[in-house]
Amino acid sequence: MTQIFDDCWIRKMLTDLPYAACLTDPNLPDNPLIFVNELFCELTGYKQDELIGQNCRLLQVDDTDANELAKIRSAVEKGSAVASDLLNQRADGSLFWNRLSIKPIRDDQGVLQRFIAIQMEVEDNPYEALLEKQRQSAAALSELHHRLKNHLSLIMSSVRLQIRENGENDGLLSVLSRIQSLQTLYASMQQGIEAPPGLDQVALFDYLTTICEAITGLNAGVDLICDVPDEPFEISHSRAAQLGMIVAELVTNAMQHAFDGEGGEVTLYGRLRDEEILITVSDNGRGQCACNPIELGTGLGGKILRQMAKSLSATIDVTPSSSGVSVSVTLPIEK
Repeated sequence: MTQIFDDCWIRKMLTDLPYAACLTDPNLPDNPLIFVNELFCELTGYKQDELIGQNCRLLQVDDTDANELAKIRSAVEKGSAVASDLLNQRADGSLFWNRLSIKPIRDDQGVLQRFIAIQMEVEDNPYEALLEKQRQSAAALSELHHRLKNHLSLIMSSVRLQIRENGENDGLLSVLSRIQSLQTLYASMQQGIEAPPGLDQVALFDYLTTICEAITGLNAGVDLICDVPDEPFEISHSRAAQLGMIVAELVTNAMQHAFDGEGGEVTLYGRLRDEEILITVSDNGRGQCACNPIELGTGLGGKILRQMAKSLSATIDVTPSSSGVSVSVTLPIEK
């Protein structure tokens, strides 16, 4: 005759436990709940008679991590202990993060008889915090593209006005063409997500790298080398927008003028030093770059670059050589 396992002592212990707790019977079909304490009911919003006989999966939602669920199933099948953080759902539909710890209970002969599960609501789940930060970063980047596109529209309107007033010339048409190309680029990069209110910081070097990758990616013969800090450095949207436009213009110049139709390398270099930000765009082109010191000082494209640099209290230095051109932008770190 089979002896019935006496779990009264376990139920008494779980009743007095200051945590949400439950007891399941793995010897019954589907390992159902056979006991829950009052704190378990408070945490989940279910009444005891709604829980008894159910499997704990009734708390799962579509977004519950499938890998964590598989880990728990495997442990239960083996009769071993397991711990996990799971996204669960209360009876009213609200979600909560559940820090779950499951322990097997065996009898004197070592036969598995019960599972105890202790549950604790986690207010700030690190996994969810990471996902939220990723969502915010993506939203901020998208919003920044939107603002950049608006800035480019204003500049293009100004150039078109000069063309109407002074007539067409190669310089104005060249600048207009570059701006139109950048507008198309930013439109393709934008994802249509609005940044959350109050989110006004952007990871600068990640953002500049994204711009450079998009522009150099238009020419399979040009390789991009990025030498920037791994640690994120955040600045305001407005400053990032202007720096992004400066770097985009410099990389576009290199793509159009530095390589004489042949391939080459464009390097984005960034550093934080003392209280300054240093950004350098260089190429190893064999052709004549449009960003030589004279044009940068007197050409319309150079004037636009210098105007944006002035608004940032930044300086632009151009270093041409027989192996290419290097343009450095230095600006103070915003306090």
